[in-house]
Amino acid sequence: MIYHDEPTKIDTRKSYSIDESVAKMLGWMHGSVRLQTVIQDKYGPIPRHLPHLDSLQHSLETHLQMLLDRAKHEYNEALQDNEIAKLYVEDKNPVDATSVIIASNSIVNEKYNQISHWNQVIDKALNFKSMIQKELEKKDSSKLEKDKPLTDETGIVHIKLNSLNEWAKQFGVTIIDIPEGLVVVNREQHNQTIKASTVTYIAPKRSDALGIILDNLLRTNPELKPARAMEELRSLEGGNVIIEILDEGVKWRRDDGSENDIEITSRASLGERLRYWKKIQSQTKPRPT
Repeated sequence: MIYHDEPTKIDTRKSYSIDESVAKMLGWMHGSVRLQTVIQDKYGPIPRHLPHLDSLQHSLETHLQMLLDRAKHEYNEALQDNEIAKLYVEDKNPVDATSVIIASNSIVNEKYNQISHWNQVIDKALNFKSMIQKELEKKDSSKLEKDKPLTDETGIVHIKLNSLNEWAKQFGVTIIDIPEGLVVVNREQHNQTIKASTVTYIAPKRSDALGIILDNLLRTNPELKPARAMEELRSLEGGNVIIEILDEGVKWRRDDGSENDIEITSRASLGERLRYWKKIQSQTKPRPT
């Protein structure tokens, strides 16, 4: 998503390089409204910004390698946090020991799955790139149309967007779609630079689609209250997860997106999730040595 207070620019280009064309086929660099500046943390560009990149910051392969490295770093950090959680349970023997361990194991599994995800994205990206290059080799019979003036000017092959959109449909990919408007989110704070965290994070009690969204919101604003959380979730209404904000709570879709997995979480239950997250963060800190 693009937050309301993030500087944006409008992309009116009609052709893109091969690397950028692959990126668009992956779902990156979509829409007309893009971020002016890509915020990076210690691992590089933030994954949530990929759909809103104005241009690639590096070569496609470098981007993919950085994303895979990020997933591996986060997995290793999750393993370390898991050890901290086990030490906490061993020393304190809390009433909620089982929940703490389950939550910790859940985040380890989630981060491990992210490594598999990016490996799959890399395979898909390289296949797309290879197929684009083979299609271009057909020259006059190619369904991909080169932007000859821009190609000659830059020395880099550029493909016209309309032809890329038509060609990509054979893979079930749509490049040009209905533009998505800016997602307006009222936030009290938004750091222009994301810094390496100094807090030990443990996954929400339930590692589901709603839990992941709440976890992201709480990392931005650890003091988030239920009423404000409802406002934040309302901005995501109609998306892949948040279906509707009701008087009684949040109607949302679980990870697999099936009709049988639509749930309604009450306001009270939402508050309990927030309280649990804050409790875990305050308890799972390294012991003094």
